[in-house]
Amino acid sequence: MRLSEEKRVMVLAAKQASKVMLRHYGKKEYVKIKPNRSLVGKADIETNKAIIKTIKKHFPSHSILSEETGFEDNQSDFKWVIDPIDGTHNFLHKIPVFGTSIALEYKNEPVLGILHFPILCITAIAEKGKGAFSNGRRIKVSGKKSLDHSFVLCEFAYANRKEKIGFLERLVHKTIDVRNFGSAIYNLWLIATGKCEGYVLLSTHEWDVAAGFLIAEEAGGKITGLKGEKRVLSHGKFVVSNGKIHGKLLGCLR
Repeated sequence: MRLSEEKRVMVLAAKQASKVMLRHYGKKEYVKIKPNRSLVGKADIETNKAIIKTIKKHFPSHSILSEETGFEDNQSDFKWVIDPIDGTHNFLHKIPVFGTSIALEYKNEPVLGILHFPILCITAIAEKGKGAFSNGRRIKVSGKKSLDHSFVLCEFAYANRKEKIGFLERLVHKTIDVRNFGSAIYNLWLIATGKCEGYVLLSTHEWDVAAGFLIAEEAGGKITGLKGEKRVLSHGKFVVSNGKIHGKLLGCLR
């Protein structure tokens, strides 16, 4: 499958998103509280519009799933999956760990993905079967085999907090370093580049992970459900790792 035009448009859409984010970053934003108690700002909405406008200009018949506007089903085998600003709370608090995630799925499996962090000046991209790259350099996961000195990341959004605390209690004596950076796509980039070894997500959405999962997998990472089963993007609970500590992380969830 040739995806050169799709990749070009994906990069262009990420660049357009970056322009909008930088225009808003550091300024006082109108903020709305969603039903799940997360925040959404004007920048999220305008960034989303910029991405979708770019995609529709070139691929008007493709379906689109976006965090901010839901699912536009055009009965296409191709679906663009968009999180305009992942790490919105960081963005609103002027913490530079946030970015855009755009994936292209073919028959519900990611085949292209890009993560762009405008303040950090990082762009990671992957095409299925062709490896993963960050700022033009091929990336790969860590080779660490022990939990003891691994960096383990844990998503800690509002949903399922008790379940997350339970996991952390089981993990606390097994590894020295546990982190949460407030951005799923940044955490996945850390796995893909070998800076961290594991990441547990107990409440997430397809738009949070579609692009990042492809990048992590193309960098040699492993992603499953909580019992080691094949990952399904719509299920919301995952273990991501360098592959070497995967079984140990699954053990902490039992």
